[in-house]
Parts: sequence; C-alpha cells; structure tokens
Amino acid sequence: MGAVNPVYIIGAGGFGRETLNVYRDAGRDAEVAGFVVEDQYWQRGQVINGKPVFAWSDIAGWPKQARFVAAIGSASRGRLIDEAARLGFAFDTVIHPTVVSSPWVRVAEGCIVCAGNILTAQIDVGPHTIINLACTVGHDSTLGRLVTLSPGVNVSGHVTIEDEAFIGSGAVIIENIRIGSGSVVGAGSVVTKDIPPKVMAVGVPARVVKQLA
Repeated sequence: MGAVNPVYIIGAGGFGRETLNVYRDAGRDAEVAGFVVEDQYWQRGQVINGKPVFAWSDIAGWPKQARFVAAIGSASRGRLIDEAARLGFAFDTVIHPTVVSSPWVRVAEGCIVCAGNILTAQIDVGPHTIINLACTVGHDSTLGRLVTLSPGVNVSGHVTIEDEAFIGSGAVIIENIRIGSGSVVGAGSVVTKDIPPKVMAVGVPARVVKQLA
C-alpha cells in the first residue's frame, strides 16, 4: 500500500480537536499531519493533542499532495476553503465509525460527520458540511454546501437546508421544510414553517427575529 497524502485540519479550537478525535476513532490518526491556523492565538510549531500547529500563511508553498478538512463551526470557514482550492489543494472527508448510514446517502468532499449520527435513505450532504454529535437526518433530505448541524439536531424527512445555514444545538426541523441559505436556527428551536434566506429564527415554533447581512 502506498503512502497516504497528509491531512491538515483547518482550525485548532474545540471543534478542530474534536475532529482529530474522529480521525483517531476511525483509525486514521496517522494521516493527520497537524492543524493549520490563521489567527495568532496559536504559535507555529506548538503541539496540540500530539499534532503540530502550522500557520495558514505557509500553505502556499506546500506540496499539492496535502489535503485539508475545515473544522471551524461556522460558515466563515468557506473563505479558507475557497483559498485552499484556488491554491490547488484537495479536501478530505471524515466519518466517525459509529455513524449509521444507508448505501443511499451521499456525503460530498470536505465533510465532517461526528459520532452518533443516523442518516437514513436518499440523503445528499453537500461539500464542507459539518454534522456534529448525535444528529438524525431523515429520508429524502438535502444539506447544501457549508451547512452546520450542531449537536443533537433532528432533521425530519423531505427537508432542504440550503448553503451556509447554521442549525443550533437540539433544534428540530419537521418534515417538508426548507431552510434558506445563510440562515441561523437557534438552539432548541422547532421549525414548523419554511425559513427564508439570511434570517435568524428562534423559538417553539421558530419565528424570524432578525434579518442577517
């Protein structure tokens, strides 16, 4: 078996470290070469949970065999993903071994699917989407690019969550609902009606409370 191209986790915060755990639990720890960070909070060469930290400004000179996965729990990760793509890098996908998923689920590149998730049938998960701990996604649902499902989200059947939407912890989305692109659903909310793009919706049932830029 040939050498495996190294994976770098974008972000070394809480979710970055949790993503490293997904790799470890999947038996892929050796593939992870380190974390890559943009901010100055971390020092170049610092070791976190056994992996070194690299500066984002260094990657332009790296061999293009490197792969990235973005472990930043907000849609702002898209900017770094787009920059890495422009530089010619590829992306990895990591799925925890406890995930229950049928053969009729498609998970695109760059996704992180954490422990305890259940994905049933005819589900399409778009690029660079994060499905955090213990979520359920029902049949005939579509998650767009850069979607974030926080821990404990329940998505019913025939739901569409458009690009860059953020669903807070413990939210419930009933069947036949569409969540518009860039919208935020607050933690613990129950979505019973379609949510338009670029708004914040909270409550039981969820109501739009704010227009987002």
